[in-house]
Parts: sequence; structure tokens; C-alpha cells
Amino acid sequence: MTNAYMKDSLKRITAVILLAAATLLVALQCGSIAKKEEAAALLRADASSSCNKMPPDGFFRESVESPKAAVDNKINASENAGIDVKNELTALFTDLYGLVGDVLSGNDVDTGELEVRFKNIFDGLFKLDADTVKTDPTADGVLKNDGFVASAAEVLWNYMDYYDTNRLKKQTESAGVTVKKDIPYISDGNKYHLLDIYYPENAAEKLPVIIDIHGGGLMYAEKEVNRVYASRLAKRGYIVVCINYSLCPDVTYPTQVSDVMASYRWVAENGEAYGFDLDRVFVAGDSAGGQLAFYTAAVNTSDELKSLYGVSDTGLNIKAIGLISGMFDMKNGVNSALLSCYLGYDYKNSPYYPYLQPEEIIDKSDIPPAYIVTSVKDFLHSASDDLDKLLTEKGKEHMYHDWQLTVNRSSGHITSVAYPDLPESAETIDEMLAFFEAHS
Repeated sequence: MTNAYMKDSLKRITAVILLAAATLLVALQCGSIAKKEEAAALLRADASSSCNKMPPDGFFRESVESPKAAVDNKINASENAGIDVKNELTALFTDLYGLVGDVLSGNDVDTGELEVRFKNIFDGLFKLDADTVKTDPTADGVLKNDGFVASAAEVLWNYMDYYDTNRLKKQTESAGVTVKKDIPYISDGNKYHLLDIYYPENAAEKLPVIIDIHGGGLMYAEKEVNRVYASRLAKRGYIVVCINYSLCPDVTYPTQVSDVMASYRWVAENGEAYGFDLDRVFVAGDSAGGQLAFYTAAVNTSDELKSLYGVSDTGLNIKAIGLISGMFDMKNGVNSALLSCYLGYDYKNSPYYPYLQPEEIIDKSDIPPAYIVTSVKDFLHSASDDLDKLLTEKGKEHMYHDWQLTVNRSSGHITSVAYPDLPESAETIDEMLAFFEAHS
């Protein structure tokens, strides 16, 4: 990132949200950032790749300024949004810009101070939402947060979409794999209730199934974002079912849980038609998809949690789960800033709030054997580390692979999914599939 770009804050100040969040959160998890080059390396697995170049001006005009305009419209339309609100909003974004400048400057930074600043910024945005954005309850009585925090998140995911699109353009799906696309697992015409199925070509018998749940902070992406990864798994002799699910803030959590459970039910009911070996069904998820894989596997084995989430039995026996850089810690760190997008303004009074953490549901369910992978350069590293400790304490069968820098210098967040052809990704995939086979 050049100095000239950093100085162009007036045009692009909102776009800094993603860069600040991603870079800061990596810094908080990893301890420190000393140089710009190191910061760039932490943001992406391959820092030298053209995938990591800053988005062009056209991207900012089309994908960044539109959400920024939506924020401006919310301010102008609000009865309470006077000059003080506008000044406060400008101050918060300015502090965010200064924060990311500090992180990327190469100067020594105090990660504790950065965490406080980051929290203050998002707390401020949430307060502005509560003070200025008018909201009505949904049919379920939820006060959805579609204000400044949600708009900031939209910018974040638009920015991430640029990188994912660029990455996928440079990757090729495996030959010898066929795909059946856009099959509804709920027949309601909703694109978020569709799935794709990847098969090895010329499969003559029923094959084991991996249900793959994409990441994106419960707010971003669709099934196609994992298409290259899915084709690699299918090439290994699996049927891979990649699912869409509804996204916040258009819906609130746990709509995603209900959607994923519906996809499980569809798989259980369509084994004969699609060649699924229902005695060998596994679930894999990355980042937010890892969170959903863990929680839905828990719900799938718990009458209490099924009642809480309002879902019926799926009829699916999940043999094991693969959790890649999972977003398990919902109440702390990265995710706590977005809780109002997940559960609405009054999130602490949500009936689901007491059940967000793994330790809050572990004794209410029978978690299948779990393969967990992360890296010390993963900004959600501590979430996987804590889950490993919890499962060990509870005597739950699992395998934990924590990539270290001395062994692997390119791995970061969801590396085996985003960059499946790296040597360490191939090793991770081999290890996960061996774990699945051991629990067939």
C-alpha cells in the first residue's frame, strides 16, 4: 500500500474498514507487526501474488462508494442525525483510518491499545445505530441492525469479494469432476437455498459424502467460492455437496442453522437419487462455515437444541466434521463487533445468546469426531486453540493440527480451502480425509 493511497482518505475512508479489521485482527492474534511486507503476508497466503494488489479505482466506485452512500442516506434520513452525529461518524472513520495507518506504518504498535481503539470504534458505530437508525421488529420480534455497523460490514465483504473473485480466476477446477448446479434443498425460489453437487466422473457406485459449508462471517459469499476446493475433494473419490445459506443482516442468526439443517435433511432424503452413501456422511466448514458445521452437528444430536432452534430431526448420521479456521468464539474479539448484525440490536436478550459459545452447548449434545486445523498466522487462531482445549477437557474425540511458522510460512486463514494446491494445503486435506476414513 503506497503513501499516496493512504493519503487519499476522503475518497476511500470507508474502504479502510476491511483493511483495518483484517490487519488489526491478525496483529492481535499474532502479537505484533513490524513491517508493511509482513502485514501484507499476513493478509493473504501468497503475498507476492497479483491477487493481493489493491483493487482498482473502478472497484471502489462500484463496490465501496455505493455502501458509503447508503450510510450517508441513513444519516440524512434519520430524524436524529444532526451535525453532531455526522461529526462523530467522521471522527470514528478518521480514527479507523489512523489505526490502520499505524498498523501498516512499520512503527512499533501496542496490540492492547489497538484492540481498545478498534472496540471503541465499533462501539461508537453501534451507538450511532441505536441513536439514529429507526427499526421495526421482524415477525419474530427481532430488532434487526441494518445501520452503520451493517454498512461497514457490507464494505468489508465487498472488498473480500474482490480478492476472492481475483483468486478464483487464477485457479482451475480439477479435471474429471462433474457438477450438478443450483439444486434446491428448500423449494421456495430463494437462491440461498440452493446447492451444487460435485462428482468424480464415471462414478459407478455410491460414494461417501462431504457437505461443505463456506465461510464469510455469516454475512458474505455463496457456494461457488469453494468450487476449486470442492473439485479437489471430489477428485479424491467423494461426492461434495456445497450449500448456500441465508446471510446476515438480511436475516438474523440462527436462520443459518435452520438452513444448514434443512440441507442435511435433503441429503438424507435423496441418497438413492444422487448416489450418496448415507453410512459415510461428513461435514466440512471453513471460518463461519466451521462455526456452522460445529453447531449444526451439535443441534443434530440434541433434542434440547432442536427445540431451541425450532428444527426437526434431519435423519442424517454425521460421522465426523472438519473444522478449518473456525469462527467458534462468537462473544469475543472479531465476532463480538458484529453481534448486533447477527442477533439484532438487543442481542444480549436474544434467546440464542446463551448458546453461542462451544462451552455453552458441548454438554447438551454428542459432537461427532472433529478434525480441527488452524495456523499461528490465522486471525481466528485462538478460537481453534480454545476448542481443542475444550474437547480435550470433555473427552471428545478429535484431532488438532496447529501449523507453526517454523514448518509453514504461507498458511494463514482457511488456507487449505482458498489455496488447496499449496504443499501444506495438500497435507491438510490428506490429513482431514484420512480422519474421515478412519471414522467411516
